[in-house]
Amino acid sequence: MDNRSNPQRQADLEEIKKEMSQLAAKISQNQAYLMGKIAKLEADLIDERERNRELETKIAETIKKNEDLEAQLKTQNTEERDGKAKIGELEGEIERIKTVEIAKLQADLNQTMTFLDLLDLERWSYLAKTDSWYKVIGQEMAFDEAEAYCASRRSRLVSIHSQEENDFVWKLVKTVPSNWAFWIGLKRNPNKGNAFEWMDGSSVDFTNWYLGEPDSRAHALFNSHTGKWAQLPPTYHAAFICKRSSQF
Repeated sequence: MDNRSNPQRQADLEEIKKEMSQLAAKISQNQAYLMGKIAKLEADLIDERERNRELETKIAETIKKNEDLEAQLKTQNTEERDGKAKIGELEGEIERIKTVEIAKLQADLNQTMTFLDLLDLERWSYLAKTDSWYKVIGQEMAFDEAEAYCASRRSRLVSIHSQEENDFVWKLVKTVPSNWAFWIGLKRNPNKGNAFEWMDGSSVDFTNWYLGEPDSRAHALFNSHTGKWAQLPPTYHAAFICKRSSQF
């Protein structure tokens, strides 16, 4: 049986109520603190989710840009390959056209040269025995210049292979009375023991030297007064005779 008096019990109850009130206040305070924390965490979570969405959006945009760039590069590479292939085709076509045009021009040139040759032959003299044409050039030149002139007319400095041919040439050079010396295509070859050779490559099977010739000089001339051959330095300026086969 509780021996406390009513006033004492009343005081104890009041003390208990006070302690419970303080405890309730602490609980309420802690609850408010926790609720604030929870609210802040939720707000932070929302912000973090928003940032994540923005980051995902940026990542998606970057991926899309990369894909677009890769597609563009592939297109450019394809266009570049196609362009190179087209350039190659065009270059090939240009070369083909050039080849065709050059062939046409060469054919036209050959036809023109043949026509000019036929006209030019009216001023050349023909010897049936050699089946060749001859022309005396009265313009005086050094030996190499004379050979180059003949070559430009599809001929060579004359080669002579018989007395008949020599007499034929002699008759021709007499038509140029202002000159006595005429280059013929005979010269020494220092690579073959200084042996004489004809410029057209034919064999030296006939000669008609002056008495006492040839000497140490290397280039031969035709004397229009005697029909004999002599020698002079290649720098000497003389008239000359060109010869070409009828099979030009």
